[in-house]
Amino acid sequence: MFERLKNARNRFDFFVRSCFTWSRSLPDKSPIPSHELSFQEEIREFFELLRLSDHLGMKKEKWVVSDVGTKNFSVAPVIDEIFLEQNQEVEIHGIEIDAYRRLSDFRTRADYARFFAKKARAAFFHPINFLDFQKECDWVFLLNPFVSEGPTLAWGLPLNTLQPEAIFQNAFQLLRPKKGTLVLSNPSEDEFLIASEMAKKAGFRLGPPITWRPQTGSVQKKPRWGRLCFTVNR
Repeated sequence: MFERLKNARNRFDFFVRSCFTWSRSLPDKSPIPSHELSFQEEIREFFELLRLSDHLGMKKEKWVVSDVGTKNFSVAPVIDEIFLEQNQEVEIHGIEIDAYRRLSDFRTRADYARFFAKKARAAFFHPINFLDFQKECDWVFLLNPFVSEGPTLAWGLPLNTLQPEAIFQNAFQLLRPKKGTLVLSNPSEDEFLIASEMAKKAGFRLGPPITWRPQTGSVQKKPRWGRLCFTVNR
């Protein structure tokens, strides 16, 4: 009963905020909030554990990256920095289905996403469902995707947005033509096992798992389980 009531409330709230999309943009020279700087440092540590740079040895005219469920797209400058360090050009796309959730300063995730997009060389924000995104990619980042009902409801989304199998299938289809790579993470071991199995069923070959653990004062309070998933054998 509680789940049905929560879902009904989430459906209403999600509909309302999707209708009120007025923008209150941040000035380009606004300082990055301290908690976002800390998050960027932590996600960089996670990427280093995955050894992302080891997979960027092949020179390409431009790599195409999509970050699915990007929230405010603050990961864009971090991804751009990793590619820049390898002297690689990259085009980064942030996709967020709940882009118009308003924060404490009455700005939306989309407002912040456009701000962070400007901190990268070529980054673009898309306030859409990933299932509607059809651009071929070299990399897809799925950082903490929803794979079960509990977290979906807790984050204020209705259950009709919970389509994890379809998301993994779309990621595989967009990556396969370029023999691309999926970056997967989850905030619990149970969700990580579910997500990994979904990735495998979609056609990915699973790389070895790694675990990032928070330190005292970390923005993310839970460990981050992750792995790389490949569309071809490597």
